[in-house]
Amino acid sequence: MLEFLSLLRQRYHVVLNSNPHDAHHYQQTYEQLTLAQAFFRKGKMSAMLPLQIAVIGPTQAGKSSIVNVFLQSQNAGVSPLAGYTVHPQGFCHAIDLATCDDLENYFAPFSKTLPEQLDNNRYDCYSLTKSKTISSCLPPSVLWDTPDFDSIDSVDYREGVLKTIALADAIILVISKEKYADQAVWDMMKRIEPLRQPTLICVNKLNEDAKTVILESLQEKWRDYRRDVFPDVIPLLYQKATQSPEISATQQHVLFNLVKKVQREKQHRREQKLLHMHWQAWTKPLRAEHEIYQVWQQLVDETIQQALNNYERDYLNHPHHYETF
Repeated sequence: MLEFLSLLRQRYHVVLNSNPHDAHHYQQTYEQLTLAQAFFRKGKMSAMLPLQIAVIGPTQAGKSSIVNVFLQSQNAGVSPLAGYTVHPQGFCHAIDLATCDDLENYFAPFSKTLPEQLDNNRYDCYSLTKSKTISSCLPPSVLWDTPDFDSIDSVDYREGVLKTIALADAIILVISKEKYADQAVWDMMKRIEPLRQPTLICVNKLNEDAKTVILESLQEKWRDYRRDVFPDVIPLLYQKATQSPEISATQQHVLFNLVKKVQREKQHRREQKLLHMHWQAWTKPLRAEHEIYQVWQQLVDETIQQALNNYERDYLNHPHHYETF
């Protein structure tokens, strides 16, 4: 199935490049196939990989800051500029880098490089480094900082985001009080629902006045787009002094509770559910091509038969054509 998904995705890629005016029509399916292909690839090697946790979210939600908070270090680069992170960046926490060697096969044809060598003009790259500290907030795992998925430019580097999401055993969704209701956020959460990854939501840059209203609205949004149980939420109040989020002592073990919900043994069942959900839509153009080919073949056969009938009538069986004797 992985080979078929790869071939189907390649076909969509060709169509996207050859029909730029219809690109929007096929882009969503192409991204779904990218996610599915990566998810099936992960299924073939998940038993060999350490725990993977991905921090995802819209632009300027504070994803890199949250990564640093959980790592209790400054591993992830932080910038006030939108779209600063355009490559997946993994941090091995309390595990050896050698345990992640199989990720090179997973991310292929992406290239692994050092964080300082990541090129913002080349998106088929990722970095993987060992965390400088041992955090009390994070179990042994690879924590991934990801690019945004909602900006206009994100179309260029979204493949890396989707690959990292598919790889993750657990998801940390980081949103802010400005971004929690954005359509792009909930489209993404709906898209990855069949993967059934345990999820934690961090609502960043909150203030006390808006906290209750936003958390209630967040639950409504989740019910509108997802059918699974509403996940745990960490509200992170804006810290004027440090301008960075802070997790209270009572919340520091939230990721340990989150990873207890990871069920790698259900990978195969989730792959089947993902296929069942999208199979008809993914293969619709393929079925249309087969139908068109069958119609064309029928027209050719009918035309050949008509030509044979005309030949017999007007030549072989015609009484004035003595050549028929």
